[in-house]
Amino acid sequence: MLNWEKWVESKEECKSEFDRYLDKKIIKREEERYSLSRSHVAKVNRNLDFVNHLLERKEFYDWIIVGCYYSIYHAALALLSKKGFSSKNHQATLCSLIYLCLGDELEKGDIELVARSSIEKEEVSYFVEAKDKRETASYGVGEEFTKDEALDLKEKTILFVNRVRRILE
Repeated sequence: MLNWEKWVESKEECKSEFDRYLDKKIIKREEERYSLSRSHVAKVNRNLDFVNHLLERKEFYDWIIVGCYYSIYHAALALLSKKGFSSKNHQATLCSLIYLCLGDELEKGDIELVARSSIEKEEVSYFVEAKDKRETASYGVGEEFTKDEALDLKEKTILFVNRVRRILE
């Protein structure tokens, strides 16, 4: 079982890890919630504009995957900002989302979506695949990505981003 799955199952274990991230200042309390959240949403919008621009050109599918990945991550950070926190680490961001939002604003499927986009090097179905694809797209030299892969990731990204936007409103 991966960390995020343990955190979903055990609120106590998630809180313990959340507190550890706070103590290490990987997660920080933020006074200015509104402007920080807006800044992350602006970054989401820029990334999605970039994705759409590349889709219109029908090329650079690897960069579409990178843009989708960062759209998801900044949407997650916007949600944390609304709760009064910031994060400097993908795993800490995921832990915070589970601790602060699961059940109230997010469902397990949403957490899974974020988990799979941000857990490093662990093979967990779709979003870890997205993370791996993002890494390959960013650092690899030989793998080509298809339009279908890019469109699939974009669709899932839009669903998550729209859910976060509804929560932020």
